[in-house]
Amino acid sequence: MSKRITQQHIADALQLSRNTVSKALNNEEGLKEETRVRIVKQAIQMGYTKFPPGLLESISKLSEHREPTPDPNKSRLIALLSHSDYMGNYYWSQFLSGLNSSLKEAGYTVAMAIVDLDEENELRLPPLFSMQRPAGMITIGSFLQSYYEHLEQTGIPALFVDTFATFNMNELKTDILTMNNSDSVYQMTKSILANGYTSIGFVGDIGSCLSYWERWMGFNRAMEEAKLPMNEVLNITNTLPRHYYYKEQLRDALRENQERPQVYICANDAVAIELVHLLREEGKRVPEDILVTGFDNSGELSLLQPSMPTVDVPKREMGLRAAELLKWRIDHPDRPKEFVRVATRVIGLNNLM
Repeated sequence: MSKRITQQHIADALQLSRNTVSKALNNEEGLKEETRVRIVKQAIQMGYTKFPPGLLESISKLSEHREPTPDPNKSRLIALLSHSDYMGNYYWSQFLSGLNSSLKEAGYTVAMAIVDLDEENELRLPPLFSMQRPAGMITIGSFLQSYYEHLEQTGIPALFVDTFATFNMNELKTDILTMNNSDSVYQMTKSILANGYTSIGFVGDIGSCLSYWERWMGFNRAMEEAKLPMNEVLNITNTLPRHYYYKEQLRDALRENQERPQVYICANDAVAIELVHLLREEGKRVPEDILVTGFDNSGELSLLQPSMPTVDVPKREMGLRAAELLKWRIDHPDRPKEFVRVATRVIGLNNLM
């Protein structure tokens, strides 16, 4: 387990008193701004995260006017960009465990940079980028296409874990890491069809990211091969701000059409779990009346009884692979960009068929 960084650790690294560091990190008065900037930068490098609201923004403005951008070749900082929605769940905690362990071993420090919706829409980088130019950056979750393009323009070595839904391989400008999306859902759907199910719907925001779009494509391929017409009223695929992660969004979508299929194939476990709860509220038995499948094999599935078929993603190993890809890119910035897929496996179908 990695050591928790305290204010005393930062004070020791800078050979300052803990009281001075405390004043800087709590944004208290009585310090030279140069000292405050130096302390905050050191805190970020060491992985300290308990900053009060507004401190990073104020330091960012000071850095823009007073200090030149450091040489990226000397930086050991990796910026991890995400939305706040993705933090704290089992999937990403496992991914980050692998990522952090590998990067730390190589001498890098990972700093979280939460991108809010205003920053994304206005194409603004988080304050971290003004305080210190990272050696590299990793994005997790989905962003607007324009924001990915904005990140590419910084010239900082990057790895996108997933990307926008309409991505075209002919336009690959940044390394991308994802998983076996289409084939996994194709295999899942084919297995379900082989067991006599014919009425199947898909649930997920297929416009939010490439992974969900590819899963939708895998579902379509299996249905087309089975020569089954697509019943659009059974699918819930519209693009929404929270991607059906919130129960109310799913409830509204279900209310729009009362027709239910025999099976719902869901874009991920989070959506599938919420859907199971809503179907049971309607009096449906899951899986007896309606079978629901997920994708990710997240820890939250253990709370669902009985469990559901899903696609197992090697989450920690993906984090390790992400670290390997970014470290290699930092050392070889001019080599051709790569699109990497991690293998997955369908699980849980045997118990239900």
